[in-house]
Amino acid sequence: MKKVDLNFGVFELHPQIVIGNMNEGIHYDIFKNKALIKLIDQYYGKIKPLSYICIRDKSYSIDPMVHAHNKKFENLCSIAIVERKANTRSTVSIESKFFKPGKFCKFQSVTDAILWANHQVALRNLELASLNNLNQSAIFQTF
Repeated sequence: MKKVDLNFGVFELHPQIVIGNMNEGIHYDIFKNKALIKLIDQYYGKIKPLSYICIRDKSYSIDPMVHAHNKKFENLCSIAIVERKANTRSTVSIESKFFKPGKFCKFQSVTDAILWANHQVALRNLELASLNNLNQSAIFQTF
């Protein structure tokens, strides 16, 4: 695991999961997102399937259009939001409308988020293996 402190949050880079914890009071926008994407691309490359977990222990704002931009990345399997305080006002239901259907979920425990995120990566790896097998079959059928 590698821990990276960007000027707007701290990010843990695990084998197939990025866990982010934003700084208090920031506004997470497309520019900060591009900095995070650059870090992720440098560490994982552009094709390795991975999931993102955001731990929302601090108060900050987010531009939901970030998720519309991120849904374009095939390697980003899912986004899990961990909100431990049940009484906080959540924007997850709104944010989820901007990402891939069924791939943006809210959790109250980091453990549950990690289990779900790993499952999403495993599903994507199975999809990729299946596509690879289909492509290889098609190649052999042409001979």
